[in-house]
Amino acid sequence: MEKTARETTSLETGVRLTGFQVFDLATGKAVNTPKAYGKSIKTSDLPDGIARFFPFGVTYDEPADPISGGANSEAPATGTGLPPDVLLPMLESMREDIAEIREALAQVHMRMVGGSLLIIYEADWERAREGLKWLEEADEDEDGDDEENEDEDEDEKRVGPPYLVKLIDFAHTKVVPGIGPDEGVLKGVDTVLTLLDGRIEQTKAVIASTEAAPAS
Repeated sequence: MEKTARETTSLETGVRLTGFQVFDLATGKAVNTPKAYGKSIKTSDLPDGIARFFPFGVTYDEPADPISGGANSEAPATGTGLPPDVLLPMLESMREDIAEIREALAQVHMRMVGGSLLIIYEADWERAREGLKWLEEADEDEDGDDEENEDEDEDEKRVGPPYLVKLIDFAHTKVVPGIGPDEGVLKGVDTVLTLLDGRIEQTKAVIASTEAAPAS
């Protein structure tokens, strides 16, 4: 593990992208990015990796990454990813959840080797919108006394959060009181938060440019 960390982005940033998939609605198939990609890229390439994982659902010119100042990424193929106006609130909510995970980790005296942050999100545009609406209404539903309608449509019953964020892979984790939090883990989570900040700003820029464009 130490050798892999030295040869990848792990040592410098606390993060290495592993393999991931983005569902292509146009073909009905997953677009795979293998583990070899995450092992081959440099730290400066991480924003491009995040853009691959959170592509825009139609072809846009990618703005330069505001964090690294790097060159523009290639626009993803039409059919992958979510529209920017759907992706933005999802990224912002996801960032809040990861920040809460970071706060919790900062309170635990432990050492973790090989831990992972699992992120899954809804690729279907309409279901993603429904999930975002579910998030907005979740707090009200928790405070309210409304009983669930037994005749509710089956599709509506399946609506839930549009994404999932979990800390996984605890096989090499030790809790040791008095040792303090794992600074390497905190560094990795901080890197993820910074990368999300960059993608959020890119998404805002695309939305702003679209709104400013003259109607054809």
